[in-house]
Amino acid sequence: MKYSDQLETKIKTYLSSLSPKAVEALVRNLENGKSGKSPDPHINLVLAAAVNLLRKPKSVAPASVVDGPHRRNQVQRMFFAPLDSFLINEYLPNHQEGRINRTVLDRVWNWLSRDVMPEDVKTVLDQAANADVSGERVDALVQSLRTRSVEALGDVLSRSEWSEKERRRMSVELGGDRGIAELRDIQKILAAEQWLVPFLENLPERINEHRLKHDTDVLRMVDKCSGRHPDHVPVIAAALIDRADAPSALCTFAGRLAGDDDPKVIASSPFAPFVDMVMSEAERLQILALEHRSHNPDPVAFSQALAEYHELVRGIERDIDLTVTGKWRRQLAETKRGISGAVTQELDSAHGAVRRALQVPKFDRNGNLQIDQSAIDDAVRTLRVVTMVRNASETFAVNEVSKRTRHAVEQTLEIVTRSLITDLGAARGPQLEAHMAAADVAIMLSEIYFGEEYAAQLRRSRQSAVAKARKREDETEAEPAPNPERKLVASALGQK
Repeated sequence: MKYSDQLETKIKTYLSSLSPKAVEALVRNLENGKSGKSPDPHINLVLAAAVNLLRKPKSVAPASVVDGPHRRNQVQRMFFAPLDSFLINEYLPNHQEGRINRTVLDRVWNWLSRDVMPEDVKTVLDQAANADVSGERVDALVQSLRTRSVEALGDVLSRSEWSEKERRRMSVELGGDRGIAELRDIQKILAAEQWLVPFLENLPERINEHRLKHDTDVLRMVDKCSGRHPDHVPVIAAALIDRADAPSALCTFAGRLAGDDDPKVIASSPFAPFVDMVMSEAERLQILALEHRSHNPDPVAFSQALAEYHELVRGIERDIDLTVTGKWRRQLAETKRGISGAVTQELDSAHGAVRRALQVPKFDRNGNLQIDQSAIDDAVRTLRVVTMVRNASETFAVNEVSKRTRHAVEQTLEIVTRSLITDLGAARGPQLEAHMAAADVAIMLSEIYFGEEYAAQLRRSRQSAVAKARKREDETEAEPAPNPERKLVASALGQK
């Protein structure tokens, strides 16, 4: 389902107005919201927007609206503000010019404050901490510091090119050669601030696929800017991929800029960094998916990252012939190998995860029902993966294991869910509550895998079974108590 840019913008604007905790709670609850009889048709769009929002750094308040001590703490973020479009949270296996890992900023700031420009930084920090200094003045001081830092960092980087001692010192402070490479990117972007910031402001906030593949407005802007600043093509590409709704479309965009869609021509053109950037996005999404699987308890996050990766790979393989490009083909194949292993492990554990989630819960000593939410979350996560991979098995190279897993999961869901609903009719008292909880979980999991119509049928069956069980309970309570005298006479007469 395709959504309009206007609708996406409205949703993102609303979500941005919520607190981070509210957005996190929304992500956790959206999956349960999809289990309703009439789920919102836009729920997937809201979910994707919420997950993306959580990945974004919090915005920096203007210096003019915060007090002195808080303003002092914000100086570092104000200093690095021009880098916002180029920051990523994932540590890529291959450094890509124009994409800066967020963790390097602290190291660069500490090194800058201590070894490169200690007096300049201290002056700005002291002024920011002084409540009598206006916010506009602090903004100007930070801007001036940033301007002077460009020359200072350039001098240090230049010395490191011919002084091995200087390079080793920088390597220790910044985290090896990778840290130095990221510092070079930072210096390059800050040096281009005068023309780069206006360029970014003129770019659309979001760039859809049609704009990259067919329209000419963004194409003309990028072509003109690349002609004026040919050394900054990777930086321009990084800015575009941050705003692209379909990052894979940058492959076609690179061909349009190069004037030829032949991958060999693109690879030898000044616009090859646009395709490099797409490959780095594949690496980023692979890392993101693996991190979600290992560390994120949210049952939606892993499958969402896999879906984004699949969409990217499918777009790349549709838009560019990688069989004639050794570097890009190998880079994408490496991400596939890494993510295929994780998906295979998830599929192998799917059957067991579903069976654990379908267990009828027990009561503790206090009579409280013990719902194993962790097992349910694991089943939701694995079923979303199984469902998504069902139509993307080639991307993840899991054809055989996917078929085997689907067969086992389908049988388990169908048999156990029907059994749980049937048992509802015979359950009594607390056991009815326990069986209802298990049946509700089974129906929710069935909806994820089989769809809404099948789940609606199951809900009707559940409703009938529960009504039958409660009717029996009412009839049992309405029966008159046995007459002791009649029982005594019957016993004396030898009657049962």
